[in-house]
Amino acid sequence: MSPVLTIAGGSFPFSPRPHRADEIPWREWGDAALEDAAASDRPVFLSVVAAWSTAAHRMDEGAYSDQRVIDLLASQFVAVRVDADERPDVAARYAPVMPAVAFLTPEGDPIASLASASDADALVHAAHEVLDEWYRDRDAVAQRVDAARAMRAAERAAARATRAPGVLTPAILDVALDLVRSRWVEDPPSLVEDGGAAGHAPHPGVLRLLRYAYHRRGLAPEFNRALALAEELVAGGLYDHMDGGFFRWLSAEGDPVPEKLARTQGAMLLALAEIARSDEEARDALGDAIEGTAGYLVGTLGDASGAIAAAEVTEPGASELDRRVFTGAAATAARGLLQAGVLLDRRDWVERGRRVVDFLLGRMRAGEAGMYHAWDGSGRTLGLLDDQAQMLLALLEAYEVSGQAHYFEQARQIVRVVDRDWHEPGLGFRDLADGSEDTGLLAEPAYPLAANAAMAEALIWLARLTHDERHLSTAQETLGAFAPGLEGRGLAVADLARVVDRLLTAEPEFKIVAEHPAGEPDAVADPLHAAALRLRLAGRTVQRLDRAGEADLIAQLGLPERPKVAYVCAGSTCLGPLTDPDQYLPTVEELLGAPVW
Repeated sequence: MSPVLTIAGGSFPFSPRPHRADEIPWREWGDAALEDAAASDRPVFLSVVAAWSTAAHRMDEGAYSDQRVIDLLASQFVAVRVDADERPDVAARYAPVMPAVAFLTPEGDPIASLASASDADALVHAAHEVLDEWYRDRDAVAQRVDAARAMRAAERAAARATRAPGVLTPAILDVALDLVRSRWVEDPPSLVEDGGAAGHAPHPGVLRLLRYAYHRRGLAPEFNRALALAEELVAGGLYDHMDGGFFRWLSAEGDPVPEKLARTQGAMLLALAEIARSDEEARDALGDAIEGTAGYLVGTLGDASGAIAAAEVTEPGASELDRRVFTGAAATAARGLLQAGVLLDRRDWVERGRRVVDFLLGRMRAGEAGMYHAWDGSGRTLGLLDDQAQMLLALLEAYEVSGQAHYFEQARQIVRVVDRDWHEPGLGFRDLADGSEDTGLLAEPAYPLAANAAMAEALIWLARLTHDERHLSTAQETLGAFAPGLEGRGLAVADLARVVDRLLTAEPEFKIVAEHPAGEPDAVADPLHAAALRLRLAGRTVQRLDRAGEADLIAQLGLPERPKVAYVCAGSTCLGPLTDPDQYLPTVEELLGAPVW
């Protein structure tokens, strides 16, 4: 990956090839830069880039290396450079398409924007237009900015006043499945977003939705779709058959971009492992891709400490790693390794997944403030909602797979922090904690759909591990805030619909009571635990409980203290004790009154 160069007191990613972009006096995003812009009466030039983005590299080598651009930005603007990975909150508000540039007032209000700055002539022309209006017709700029502010404020007020919780019903799963079917291209099997071309990016959320629908409702065609799409993603150019791992995107010509992100690997590994666990044919078909992706995470992006590098760019003659660690991406990678390790009985992958979680706890925990967002030798920048939600899911995955109670306790602590600092009743969870930076558009709260769905899933999971109805109540309120208008949200609804259906469904809970803590062999409890993890069910929770060390939790769950047995529960109703894993599925059918596919 490109080196991280220190410029003007800040760290910015630049192209690894020759360029002059570092001659521009870039500033870090924040109050200091905007205050300097106000004091010098200059507009702000904001450039949003990423270390893994080859398009951003081309900007550095092209427009940002043009002497006219260097001189113009140095003399007439306060140039601010933002790494989208370091500051996804800024990128989400100012650059929904990345890389991008925007011209701002010293207060952080947008004046104009460009989709990219790859062409120096276009950039110089746009900059001169902004400067001309800035100095000749400031009133017009102010009026446009004020009108945009007023419109955004009115939209937020109207949303708060009229945003009634949507009704959560099983039909939400049908809406999402209908949407997927409407975007399906049969030959080859791919998905098409509005205005997009087929097969351009992985769809882990869609894969997980289709697999879930198969197990939840016995919809064999949906599983066939999931397997066909997975096989197409592996065979169609997105998967690197030589080095392992998935590329981020396919170009319009069908060639993979050279960018492989840790987040993509973790999400795809999780989805492929779920599909492969459901069917022997799928396991055979996807086994090599699972092996290759896990191997890529461990061997290329990972190291023995548990760190997971953010990304790799592999271009002809070069391969560069961005060795920074980002909580959300690393936590997703940990979940993928844990699931794949259980599927293929790879204890080394399970151990590596746990090591990633341990790394995040040891290096990136921000105490009572939750998780940090990034690490490059030390933790920095308080994490966003996505960081907290993905860490929660990784902790619960590690607890479920290992039985180690400290993961469970850490998850409960983070939930308390998130509920205190990120939650806004009736609206869901904000992307930034209460009291975070409010520079420019960051003062306007955002409620990201994907992170809220992940947070709701973590709460549902935790509720079924504790039988604490407060977690279910918060999950229901959160999901209800996003239920209206699902049809217009595109394929992003896949995870939301799956989580909603999990909330509405009585899922089996497997409670294994062991004589000794996890890590100490138990000839009965250990096989019961391992078998529960491999069951082919739409959704379930698995818990290995230490009779002595977790006596209070066992009592809270209403279980007898008898060790070396398992109970199958749904809410407060439990059946058992069981001592043979073969009793699991008949007991689930008896408990839920429904067949198990």
